[in-house]
Amino acid sequence: MIYDAASDRYRPIEWEEAFVLIGKQLNALESPHQAEFYTSGRASNESAFLYQAFVRAFGTNNFPDCSNMCHEATSVGLPESIGVGKGTVTLEDFDHCDAIFSFGHNPGTNHPRMMTTLHEASRRGTPIVVFNPFKERALEKFAAPQDPIEMATFSSTEIASAYHQVRTGGDLAALKGMMKSIFERDAADLASGGPGVLDRAFIAEHTLGIDELRRDVEATSWDDILHYSGLSRASIESAVDVYLKARNVIYATAWV
Repeated sequence: MIYDAASDRYRPIEWEEAFVLIGKQLNALESPHQAEFYTSGRASNESAFLYQAFVRAFGTNNFPDCSNMCHEATSVGLPESIGVGKGTVTLEDFDHCDAIFSFGHNPGTNHPRMMTTLHEASRRGTPIVVFNPFKERALEKFAAPQDPIEMATFSSTEIASAYHQVRTGGDLAALKGMMKSIFERDAADLASGGPGVLDRAFIAEHTLGIDELRRDVEATSWDDILHYSGLSRASIESAVDVYLKARNVIYATAWV
């Protein structure tokens, strides 16, 4: 597949055309080290061996797999944003949460053991709000293989209480939309004499940069948010409704 900027879509491409295009781009580089050869950790050993042999013959060893690409980025980005370089919840925390927001997860395909946890949360009535360009079947409905009733009756459990198909790469825009809505609701509640919707004590004790964040979010227009996220204003507002009603929220993501 090749990305077509004019239509903002991927289109099929013949192998011969693909090889010519790849060769043209690689040969135009000033140095082989300007290229990075990313591949999946799920590739077979045979494919990985051929791939690394090709990359080294080209003249570089810039070929991180999906695992260290992920962890190298999170080891820098997460401490700067949330203070730690890894997730802050355990599986037991899912038993006590009021809402789950899933960004970019394909658990049925990539980490199916998590489906048991999501299945149990859904059965308890916990809202599971999914943001994903890909409509994964397991996030829509899931039949637990450990559940004798579902196995015997060929039934299943609905997992996502809401499924928002963001544009590819539109996660940040969707999150900015949620923050913008929360800030707007907070201002409206304060103006009407209420306490606001933000937990100001928590923000003061556990966060930094809230004023800078607010200015950045307020400077981002709704038109840009809706364009880059690919979502409607109503979809974003409905996600905020779920978030504000919950006390213990788990945010799960599979993007970097």
